[in-house]
Amino acid sequence: MDKTKTASFVSILILASSLVAPHAGAQVSVGADIASRYIWRGVDYGNSPSFQPSLVLTLGNFKLGTWGAYSFAGSGTPFAEHDLWASFDIPTSAGTFSALYTDYYYPSAGLKYFNFEDDGKGAHTLEVGIAYAGPATVPLTVKAYLNVHCDPDNSAYLELAYPVALESVGLNFFLGTSMGKSAWYGTQQAAIINVGITALKSVKVTESFSLPVSASFIVNPDLEQSYLIVGMSF
Repeated sequence: MDKTKTASFVSILILASSLVAPHAGAQVSVGADIASRYIWRGVDYGNSPSFQPSLVLTLGNFKLGTWGAYSFAGSGTPFAEHDLWASFDIPTSAGTFSALYTDYYYPSAGLKYFNFEDDGKGAHTLEVGIAYAGPATVPLTVKAYLNVHCDPDNSAYLELAYPVALESVGLNFFLGTSMGKSAWYGTQQAAIINVGITALKSVKVTESFSLPVSASFIVNPDLEQSYLIVGMSF
């Protein structure tokens, strides 16, 4: 890796430490999910149960996080993903607008972490995005993403989601589209690739502890595949 890229990587670490040090209001959260399958934007990654740890720094409307997904040994195709991401929210009376950035890295692909080459040869695919979450009266969510590095197709993705509350269960309906030809999403042209519903419920384990559980029914019309997955959060 050249000196410029090394400096950029070190700068991110310095920024994170400088954000935490002087601000008592900074919050750090640690979590993990276990899912029966890792289905992301309508595509199955690993054909295996998945362990997904996360670490997030929150400072006001700014978040900096890292997230991973690791298939269970001995099941499906060995798969590992480790991402870095950042977001900044702008809340308004009409809803919340967000700027998003994600660095996707797949250790299971066999590429070295500090390989930042472009044109599909590097280890990192960089994505930028914008999102809008409507107010409680109209809680529609709209998200748009674009790959800007290491994706010759510059793949774009658009997703709409709408939550509905039913007694103790929360439902989230969603529809996602690849906006053109994309090896990243496995499409030859613009196509709907991610349609479904997620149900969220908090299961009481003890008087003081409840376990968030989710179930999702997902269809990828372009691949003609469907999935039913369950997950737990800790």
